[in-house]
Amino acid sequence: MITDELIDRMAEKCILNNDDFDAAVLDLRPKRIQTVNLHHLALAAKSKDFAKTIDEADFITADGWPIVSLMRSRGIDPARVTGSEFIERMLAGRQFHGKNAAILGADRHVGYDFRGQLHDSGLHVVFREHGQRGDWKPKRLAKKLQKYGVDLLIVAVTPPFGDMIGEEVRRAGFGGVVLNVGGAVNMVTGNATMAPHWVRTLKIEWFYRLAQEPRRLFRRYFIECLPVFLKVILPSYLRRNRV
Repeated sequence: MITDELIDRMAEKCILNNDDFDAAVLDLRPKRIQTVNLHHLALAAKSKDFAKTIDEADFITADGWPIVSLMRSRGIDPARVTGSEFIERMLAGRQFHGKNAAILGADRHVGYDFRGQLHDSGLHVVFREHGQRGDWKPKRLAKKLQKYGVDLLIVAVTPPFGDMIGEEVRRAGFGGVVLNVGGAVNMVTGNATMAPHWVRTLKIEWFYRLAQEPRRLFRRYFIECLPVFLKVILPSYLRRNRV
């Protein structure tokens, strides 16, 4: 369920730009950072448990102009901040040199490719868990992450499960940074198509993805997300522009 109180709390912990996002991850104190896009809100509208998962994040990012607009209606002015672009920056730089990471999710061969890319950037992947989601036990995962001295847990699982398992692992005692990046790992390893830069600049990634996978995404965009856009995003946008 999406309430005004939930949106207010999202605004209070919204990361405003990429620099702040990078700094929050590099800080390495225990936290969970959750990207929020329109699909996340659509899932939250149907699930109190998932809405609670968003509410329990330490920080959120506004992924996409609908969420940016929603946050602006609460008096802040965030840039669009995405997990996929963070992964690109992480791979391009050396700011995580010497830190320990773990990968939860993605196919085994994708995780292997991603491990190699992270190693090239100076980040050590000391633990990986792929396999069946039903076999993942938060307490067992938290113990292993602590055993291997993991600083950053990268959850490569789409919502809602990815965000929810990340929160469960954090609650089970993991003391590092939890970051869910959904399908970004598939993109950076070449196992899924990333939208070209000009598409991202024009803010029409949703259309690009729809053209790539119309059968899978039509229901998500028009049956699940559109009603939430009309009920939650559009009224906030109109109110903001009347002020």
